[in-house]
Amino acid sequence: MAPILLRSALLACLIAVAAPAAAEEFEIPIHHTEVLDTGVKPKLGDTLAFVNHADIAHNLYLTYEDGTVETLDTQPPRTTKRTTLKHAGHVIVRCWIHPIIRMEFDVAAN
Repeated sequence: MAPILLRSALLACLIAVAAPAAAEEFEIPIHHTEVLDTGVKPKLGDTLAFVNHADIAHNLYLTYEDGTVETLDTQPPRTTKRTTLKHAGHVIVRCWIHPIIRMEFDVAAN
């Protein structure tokens, strides 16, 4: 193989190995006062889309294992709020308005 082609092939392989996996988006439905546990297995950098199918507003927040809290602000009925996962480890999702709402999952480091 010509040296230039060999270098090009090697470079393409290195780029393919070094490129991070594409981020995914997971849709999580909210019905009245429950978040449906869809069994998500997200990775760092993935997006969660919380879809409020309820006729009431919610205000979800995520508590990461390291104690970081991220609030998604008020979510009116029939709207979607998205967040990109910023920390690996265990995450708990709750609602400031309806403390009965709870969901837990783990975020893989990639």
